[in-house]
Amino acid sequence: MAKTTLKSLARELNLSVSTVSKALNDSYEISEVTKEKVKALAEKLNYKPNVLAQFLKTGRTRTIGVVIPKMTSPFESQIIEGIQQAAIEKNYRTVVISSLEDEKMERLALESMVDKSVDAILFCPLNESSNTDLIGEIIKYTPLVIFDRTNYPVDTHKIGVLNAEGTYNACMHLFNSGRDKVAIFCGADLGLTPDRISGYTKAHEDKAIPLNNDYYAYCSLKSIGELHRELEENVTRLLALPIPPNAILAISDTITTHLLGVLAQMEIAVPDEIAVIGFANTELALSLNPSLSTIRQPARDIGHISFKKAYEIINTKYKNQIEWQDIKLPTTIQLRKSTKG
Repeated sequence: MAKTTLKSLARELNLSVSTVSKALNDSYEISEVTKEKVKALAEKLNYKPNVLAQFLKTGRTRTIGVVIPKMTSPFESQIIEGIQQAAIEKNYRTVVISSLEDEKMERLALESMVDKSVDAILFCPLNESSNTDLIGEIIKYTPLVIFDRTNYPVDTHKIGVLNAEGTYNACMHLFNSGRDKVAIFCGADLGLTPDRISGYTKAHEDKAIPLNNDYYAYCSLKSIGELHRELEENVTRLLALPIPPNAILAISDTITTHLLGVLAQMEIAVPDEIAVIGFANTELALSLNPSLSTIRQPARDIGHISFKKAYEIINTKYKNQIEWQDIKLPTTIQLRKSTKG
């Protein structure tokens, strides 16, 4: 079977090669009706664009780079799904590299994206100061969008969630259910930690509940073994306090899900001895024992919007006229048995 080309598509549709090319590239010059006809035939005949030829002609690879700290939790996986789905709709490929929560690896990942001549980079930084010098250079030539950990000093589109609102609402649920001694478990050097702590702080202020400095716990996310050790150490420390907490709020997916397992290993009854709620997008929350109360983030929407904004930058002629947006999506709380004892 002969390979489908732009010329063969154009001949079949009685259109010019230029029109077919523009339709496949979603050009504003082509009507939606024509775009649909061209794309439908291209899909039917299994048309595959010549990436090298496109690059030589347009300077674009139709590839989006994604640099993300880790890909081990459902939250990150769902973001990547959202990015890929949006990219497929625009005939783009995605290249994803994990920085493994390490600043040197993050730098190598960013440099690799530049070497691959990606059309844009979707970047979730480790924290607010990681590799800012390199990003300052990259953004001069390559469109960049920040997602999830948006407290990052660069002018561009940023897509995340209302972090403070999420922790505030979770605290209020705990307070209203009679649990007013809430410990907070945070990721060490995690870029979104300050925002999420601010919601925790405001909830205490609004309920006139004094903050207890002993109730703050920080854990490394670089390895599961280290995380488990630090979770157990912090739980042991907290329960040995003269006034121990009766609830724990965890501010990252990884901490939340692993905390429940660590408490089970330590034979600490949840929620009888201590309630647990935290950020988590796991589909297994209902199947855990006890089922896990969660602060859920619209991860696929974050991914989809991040790609959409990158695509807009790529296709904007005068980039100095773009008005950058800091988009914050709402979280939702799903209450289950881990806080309903």
